[in-house]
Amino acid sequence: MDEQKYTYRVQWMVFGGAVLLLLLLFGAWISEGLNKEWRGAQKEYMALLKKKATPENQHATDEFERGIFQVELPQFKRDDRCISCHHGLEDERMDDVPQPHTTHPGTLLADHPVQEYGCTICHGGQGGALSREDAHGQVPETHWSYPLLEQPYIQSSCGKCHLAIFNQTGPEQAGIMNGMDVFLRGKTIFSGEGCLGCHQARGIGGIVGPDLTEQGEKTKHEYSFQNIRGDQTISNWLKEHFKDPEMVSPGSQMLKINLDEKELEALATFVMGLAKPDIPFDYFSMATLNEFKGVREPMEGAASFAHLCSACHGKEGEGKNYREYDTGIPSIGNPDFLRVASEDFIRFTVEKGRSLRQMGSWESSISGMKSLELGRIVNHLKQSAARESQVAPEIHNGNNTVGQEIYNRNCKVCHGENGKGDVAVALNQKGFLSRADNDFLVRTIITGRGNTAMPGWPRLEDNEIADLIAYMRAWNNGLPPSGDMVLPAANLEEGALKYHFLCSRCHGEFGEGETGPAIINRDFLAVASDRYLYETIARGREHTPMFGWSADVYNKEKLEVQDISNIIGFMRQSASTPLTYIYAGSNPGQSDLGAELFDLRCAECHGKQGEGLKGPALNNQEFLSAASNGYLLATITLGRSGSDMPSWGHGQDKYPALSGKERQDLVAFIRSMQRIRIKY
Repeated sequence: MDEQKYTYRVQWMVFGGAVLLLLLLFGAWISEGLNKEWRGAQKEYMALLKKKATPENQHATDEFERGIFQVELPQFKRDDRCISCHHGLEDERMDDVPQPHTTHPGTLLADHPVQEYGCTICHGGQGGALSREDAHGQVPETHWSYPLLEQPYIQSSCGKCHLAIFNQTGPEQAGIMNGMDVFLRGKTIFSGEGCLGCHQARGIGGIVGPDLTEQGEKTKHEYSFQNIRGDQTISNWLKEHFKDPEMVSPGSQMLKINLDEKELEALATFVMGLAKPDIPFDYFSMATLNEFKGVREPMEGAASFAHLCSACHGKEGEGKNYREYDTGIPSIGNPDFLRVASEDFIRFTVEKGRSLRQMGSWESSISGMKSLELGRIVNHLKQSAARESQVAPEIHNGNNTVGQEIYNRNCKVCHGENGKGDVAVALNQKGFLSRADNDFLVRTIITGRGNTAMPGWPRLEDNEIADLIAYMRAWNNGLPPSGDMVLPAANLEEGALKYHFLCSRCHGEFGEGETGPAIINRDFLAVASDRYLYETIARGREHTPMFGWSADVYNKEKLEVQDISNIIGFMRQSASTPLTYIYAGSNPGQSDLGAELFDLRCAECHGKQGEGLKGPALNNQEFLSAASNGYLLATITLGRSGSDMPSWGHGQDKYPALSGKERQDLVAFIRSMQRIRIKY
């Protein structure tokens, strides 16, 4: 074969191959165009229209157009072509046919028409795709950031626009929230599990864990599935993380959440709905928009406690036992704690936290909580241990024999045999009983005295209180005069001078108590009438260092009625003023003797230096700045029921009862651990 023939043959072979290739490409183009999934879906829908056609709706069949349909949504920065396959969305006749032709369930399209909202803003998926696999974006090969959401997780999309985390679902949102039962259940779990104790959302919460405000905006590519069992989806990642945080995220300090599968689904749905999507404000509910702006109604105490405190302290404030857990957590719902802890103590601890402990500061500048809300948490805790009835019971004839038993069981450990006094003031004293009316006694017994060693006794029944008061009244025949007395208007400036020159030497510069009891005390002044105060100041107390400033003084320091009125006015005004510090108050104990006793009785749990081992740290400076000497003495005396803290006043099991002096020595040693005094 010569060269010319060879060249000619090669040229024909190339030409033939090119023609064949063109034919193949043309065939593929025809096949691809005619066999598109959306074309098949439209053929199926056309067949369904013909099947369901009636003379009345025949026009719908005749008017059906085929082709690619696109909803342009510039406000959402997306275009959706979903209706190229899902033509039956708004056709009520299609409610009994399968996907992709079935009617959209519920009435959501009435408020969210497809032409205004599209589909992917709620359902997820790739709106520009024209095949099921690409549109749903659920297979790993598609690498789509926001795959189609299945039930129940699609409910998370509702939360992106309509969620108000800190508001209850009121009537105005009831319609909006319709169909969000799983999401709303997740919201309840999110609150009840105390997630905001570590995480922040919309500016509220702790700072230990990551901010969850836009958690729902994260794509699956921002999660590590290395330690995930099962589907590699965001919902499954969240569920596995809730069940075992450290396994999924090594090094995580998050606690395991003990929930069943349905509850895990609900919580995952809610967290996926925590988002701040980049869409116009017109699409947000007003409550949601206000929360983004930091405007919201203050939460009630129970709700604030659930959101912030329950993860660590327990849903009922039960805490975690120091022997069972490496890091125990105090039981702040314990009735024995709440009847000795003043509102000041709890509020100080909430605001300042505890350094070197898990308890962080919840000051408004850190947590985003309003001052009112912090106060409501304190009130919620105190009320949880209060009597059901806040009205002081009427006291009628009690049984003083039964009252003596009650006194010996509860009161003698501090007030001494027959009320003669021990670590607490004497009650069996004419100068007291002849001036303190029954209302004074009842309210003092029930509520106690904040920041002193006098705990509340809200668990005593009305008849027990009556019996106790009958026993006390038997020490001194006669009742105090009824009715209050009218004092002249007080000069507060003069009262301040008189108090500081005459009273502070015993009662303390701030009325916190030194050698005498605390008298500028809100709980005391709430029950003490002007008559009670006047007669005590004017006539004193027999057999005590408190002499009568009118009856027993004859020099220039003798007080007239106006002088006493000035002092009383100053006391009441001072008690209503916010504290600068929580003052420790009096304690005559000896710290060196207390150190020996502490090493013998307390170091096993609290550590030799009070650093905390199987019990709380007592050398913590925030604790010592919040705890008065009275609080320490009451806690040592009463112990804590339901915990390993015994009653050292009464003795318990292997723990002997300590004398009043020994308990005071312990208080003195614990107080010696204080190095700084932190402002309230």
